[in-house]
Amino acid sequence: MSSPLIPAPVRTLVPHHELLVQLLARVPDPRGRRGVRHPVGALIAVAVCAVVAGARGFTAIGEWARDAGSAALERLGLERGGVDESTLRRLFARLDADRLDAVLGAWALARTGLSRAAG
Repeated sequence: MSSPLIPAPVRTLVPHHELLVQLLARVPDPRGRRGVRHPVGALIAVAVCAVVAGARGFTAIGEWARDAGSAALERLGLERGGVDESTLRRLFARLDADRLDAVLGAWALARTGLSRAAG
């Protein structure tokens, strides 16, 4: 049985000084404008940090955000307080996963130095 093809990484140039939080702000926000409390990039950044720290689900991501403290959340772009699990769950159910994958992949590629060698 043949394995599925893995697509080549997206060749999006990412300046080395650009923070992951800034890149995540480029992911289209699927939410309507009404009732939006936090920027989409900030919410994704919280989730990424929580997963890197070991969170393995929305409940754990919400707990990480609660425990992170206001200074850490502000640095990630959450200026209006914490975020709960249900907000993250609803957001990720509607996000463009391909676009998020492309942004995270481009950021990771830029950090490995492969983008300089390939370009």
